[in-house]
Amino acid sequence: MEEVKKCFKNPGKEYRAIPFWSWNDKLISSKLISQAKDFKEKGIGGFFMHSRVGLETEYMGEEWLKCVEDVVKASKEIDIDPWLYDEDRWPSGFAGGKVAKIIGDEGRAKVLAMKILKGPHELKGDELAIYKSQIDGEKIKYLQRIENKVELLEKEVLIALYRLIAPKTEWYNGDSPPDNLNPKSVNAFIKSTHEVYYKRLKEEFGRTVKGIFTDEPNIYPYLWGGEFDVEYVLPYTDIFPQFFKERRGYDFFEIAPYVFLNGEKSIKARYDFWRTISELFVESYTKQISNWCKEHNILFTGHLLEENIFPHAILCSGSIMPHYEYLDIPGIDILTEVKYEFLTVKQASSVANQLGKNRVISETYGCTGWEFTFEGQKHVGDWQYALGVNLRCQHLFLYSLRGCRKRDYPPSFNHNPSWEYQNLIEDYFARLSYILTLGKPIREILLIHPIESSWCEFNGRDKSIPQERGEEFQNIISALLGIHYDFDLGDETIIEKYGKVDKEKKEFVIGEARYKLVILPQMLTLRKSTLFLLLEFLESGGKVILLEPLPEYIEGEESKDLERLLNHKNTVILKGRKALTENIENILLRRISIRDVVGQEAEQFLYMERVFNGKKIFFIVNNDRERGYEIDLYLHGEGRIEEWDLFTGEIKNVFSMPTEGYQHLRVKFAPADSKLYVMYPGEIGKFEKPKRIQKVLYMEPVFEIERLDPNVLTLDTCQYKIEENWSREVPIWIAQREIRKYLGMINIDHNHGIQRWKWVNTPHSKDNTKIELKLKFQVKKVPKKEILLLTENFDEIEKIFVNEIEIDKIDRGWYLDENFRKIPLKNIKEGENVIHIILTYKNSTELEDFYLLGDFAVNPKREIIEEDKSLSLGDWTLQGYPHYAGRMLYRQNINVEKQEKEKIFLSIDDFSATLIKVVINNKECGLIPWKSYKLEITDFLNNGENKIELILYGSLRNMLGPLHHRAQKIPFVSAQSFRVEKEEYTSQYVFYPYGLFSPVKLEVMY
Repeated sequence: MEEVKKCFKNPGKEYRAIPFWSWNDKLISSKLISQAKDFKEKGIGGFFMHSRVGLETEYMGEEWLKCVEDVVKASKEIDIDPWLYDEDRWPSGFAGGKVAKIIGDEGRAKVLAMKILKGPHELKGDELAIYKSQIDGEKIKYLQRIENKVELLEKEVLIALYRLIAPKTEWYNGDSPPDNLNPKSVNAFIKSTHEVYYKRLKEEFGRTVKGIFTDEPNIYPYLWGGEFDVEYVLPYTDIFPQFFKERRGYDFFEIAPYVFLNGEKSIKARYDFWRTISELFVESYTKQISNWCKEHNILFTGHLLEENIFPHAILCSGSIMPHYEYLDIPGIDILTEVKYEFLTVKQASSVANQLGKNRVISETYGCTGWEFTFEGQKHVGDWQYALGVNLRCQHLFLYSLRGCRKRDYPPSFNHNPSWEYQNLIEDYFARLSYILTLGKPIREILLIHPIESSWCEFNGRDKSIPQERGEEFQNIISALLGIHYDFDLGDETIIEKYGKVDKEKKEFVIGEARYKLVILPQMLTLRKSTLFLLLEFLESGGKVILLEPLPEYIEGEESKDLERLLNHKNTVILKGRKALTENIENILLRRISIRDVVGQEAEQFLYMERVFNGKKIFFIVNNDRERGYEIDLYLHGEGRIEEWDLFTGEIKNVFSMPTEGYQHLRVKFAPADSKLYVMYPGEIGKFEKPKRIQKVLYMEPVFEIERLDPNVLTLDTCQYKIEENWSREVPIWIAQREIRKYLGMINIDHNHGIQRWKWVNTPHSKDNTKIELKLKFQVKKVPKKEILLLTENFDEIEKIFVNEIEIDKIDRGWYLDENFRKIPLKNIKEGENVIHIILTYKNSTELEDFYLLGDFAVNPKREIIEEDKSLSLGDWTLQGYPHYAGRMLYRQNINVEKQEKEKIFLSIDDFSATLIKVVINNKECGLIPWKSYKLEITDFLNNGENKIELILYGSLRNMLGPLHHRAQKIPFVSAQSFRVEKEEYTSQYVFYPYGLFSPVKLEVMY
C-alpha cells in the first residue's frame, strides 16, 4: 500500500476534473492558452472545449479549428488533457445546423402524429395510415385499418397517422432539432464534426486528445424544439416501420393507434413500440458514434437527456441504461445542489460495474448560482462518489464573462474570488477519484429496472402512470440505500446480452458483476430472457424478492411461465418498501451498519465499499447538510483501520474494536461530512487515545475588518434616449429590449436565441445609432479616494458627463474580466449624482449593468457612506457591503495559554463564504473550506496575545445577480433568473447573506 499512499497524496491528471470550458466569445488563441495554463496550476486534469452561448467565432470554421489546434498543441507542453465536445451548445446531433444543411429533412427530427377525424372530408392525402374506429373517451372499442375512403357508421370516426417534421427554432440556429433515430442523420453529424476534427488533429487522436463528449442527445423534439399543433405525438423516423418489422416481426401500422389510445392490444403495442424506439436510438446514434471513436482511437463519453424522470426518459431515449454499453466513460448530469437524484447515478455506475468500465463522469454543479461554495462542491460531489461517480466535469469555466455569458447557468468557477484556492477542492476529489477506482465495489444485490413496465403504460401523452412508477422505484432505491444495502440496477437489455447464472456459486452474473440476491420492484412485465435467467438462478439456490403488485406479462403478453417464478420455493414475495427493509437482513449478510444514537440505521448516510488487494475501502457520507450525527459504525471484517484525510492527504490509525465479525468505530459526522477508511484485515493497530475537548475559547462578536477588494454599488437601472424624449427609469436590460425593438434588431433578452456567430458580424442598417443613458446614485459622504465606473461597454462609449460636466474616458484597466473596464469619475457630490453617457449602439452591442467601485460603504437606502471599519457577527450585506464581491478580512486579538500536549483547533459553526483563510500572527496557517472543518492551529499560537485574521471569500452573486428575483436562494439558476418579470419580480434588491454568523471558537483538546 505504500505506492498507493504516495499516489493518494498527489494523484495524477487522469484522476482530476475535466470541466466544461465555455468557448463563448471572439476567440483568441493566446488567451485560451493562458487560461489552460491557469487551469493546470489549479489542479485541473483536462477540459472539454465546449461551444457555448455568446460564441462569436464561427463554430467549426477555420478560426475555430485553428484555436482548437493551438490549444491542443499547447496542452502537450502544459501537461493537461484537451477533450473535444461535439456540438454548438447542446443537445448533440445537429452540428450547429450543418446536418440539416447537408441532408435536408432527413436530418430533421420527426414525430408520428395521430388525429381523430370526423369523416373522410378531413383527410389531407399525406396520411401514413388510416383506420376507422369507434372510440369511447381514450379507449378503442374496435379498430380496422383501411386503404380507401369509406362511409362511416354512426359513432364511427377516422384515425389518421401523419409524419411531421419538427419546426425550426432559434435554439437550433434557425433550423430543426436533429433526427437522431436516423443513422444517415447521425452519419452526417459525424462527418461534419468528428471527421473534421480528425482531419485537423489526426496525429493527436488517442494521444493528446483523449476523447469526445456528447451532450444530451435525444429523439423527442418537443423538449428543445418547439411544439406541434397536434394532441397525440410520438418520436419517429422514416425508417422506423422497416426497423420495427425486422425487430418485432410484424407491421407496426397494424397496431399503431393502440400506442396512443387504450385498448385490448395497447400493452403489447406500447411495449413493442418503445422497445423498438430504444433499440433504434442506440443503434443509430450511440453505437454508431462509439464505433467511429474506437476506429479512431479516442474515448467516447457524455450523457443522455432527462435521465431520472421515467416519462421524460422514455420520450427522449426509450431507455437510458443500454446506451452506457457504448460509452467508454458513462456519464450523467447532476444540476443544482440536489442531493437525492440517486437513480441517475445508479443507472450509470451499475452498467460501468457490470461491463468493466472503471470511470463514471458527472457533469455537475450547473445552475447552482454565483454563491456556490466549496462546501457545496464537496457535498454534491461526495454523495455522487458514494454511489459510483469518480470523475467530475464542472459546469462551467467561462472563457469570457462579457454580456449574456455571465448568465449562462452560473457559476463560472474561474471567475469567482475563491478561484485562487481551487486546487484544494481539486486535490480533494483527485484523491477520492483515485481511491475509488482501486479494486471493485461490493454490491451483492441486483435491483431490476422497471422502465420496460412503464413502456406498457405510456402513450407519450399521459405522464402520470409512468411518473408514479418511477417515483416508487426511486423510493425503493432510497430505502435500500437508507438501510445500507448497496446494489446495482439491472437493465433487461444489458441482462439479455451479458446475463448468466453461476450455479456453483449461486450467483446471478452480469458481465463482470456478481449478485447473491435479485429484487424485482413493482413490475408489470418481464423479458423472456430475464425470466429464464431468474428461474435458473432460483434453481441453483439463489434468492429472488418480488414486491407486489406482481408482474403479469412477458414482453407485454400474458404468459403462464410467470407462475414458475411466482411459485418457486426460493422466491420471496413482499408488500411494500417497509417489508423489504425489514426482511432483507434475514436473506443477505449485512456488510456495513451505520447507526444513530438510538441504534437505527441512519438513513441520511451513504457509503461505498471496495476491495483492493485484500484491503477494504469504505467511503462514508453524511448526506444531511443541516445536521450532524454521532454514529456507531460497524464494518464487516476485523482488522486495523486507517482514516485517509481527503483534504490534506494525511493518513492515521483510528481506534476501533472488533465486535462479532465487525470492526466498530464511534464517530462524529458534522453536517455534509464524509470520511474515508481503509481496513487491513487480520492486522492489529497502534492507536493514540482519542483527544477530547477540554474547554472552548470564544472570540468577541465584533471584529476590526479590512476590505481586500474594492466595494461595489451595482447600477442596474437607467433612463435612455434614442431621439427626443427620455424614457422612464427602467432596468437596463429592459432598456436594451426596447432599444433593440425600436432599431429593428434581434432580441437578446435571454440566452436561447440563434448563436451570435451566425449574425453578429453582419452589418445592420441601424448600426452606430447614438443612444444616451442616465445613471443615478446617491452619496451621503463623498469618499476621499476616487470612485471608478466599471463598464462592459467601454468601446461603445463616446462621451461621459458626471453631474453635467464632461469627463475624460480613461481606461484604468480591468476588474473581474478583461471586458470589464474601469473609468475614473470626477465631480462626485453629496446628494443625487447623475452619470450621463452617450454611446454608439450596434447590432453587436450588449448593453449591461454598470458598477461603481471604490473605498466606501453602502447603507440600506443604497447611499454611498463612509466605512465603519468594523463588522459584527451577522450579514455584511446589512452592514455596508450589499453588493460586495470580494474578500473580507476579520481581525481580532485573543489571549491563549497553551499547555503541553494540548491541541487547539479553530472552528466556526455557521458562516456564509465560499471558504475562509486563517492567518495567525501574520502566518497563513490553513483554510476552512466548509463548516464541518476544524483547523488545527496549535503551532501558530503564542502563549499570551495572538492576532487572528480570518479572510472570508465572497462571490459575484450580489454584484452580478440575480438581484430582483423574490427567492433569495433560487434552486435552478438560469439566464431567466436574471430577467424576471411579473410575479417573480421585485423592485427591491434581494441579496445573499455573507459573513460570520456564529462565534469563532478555539477548541482546546487533550
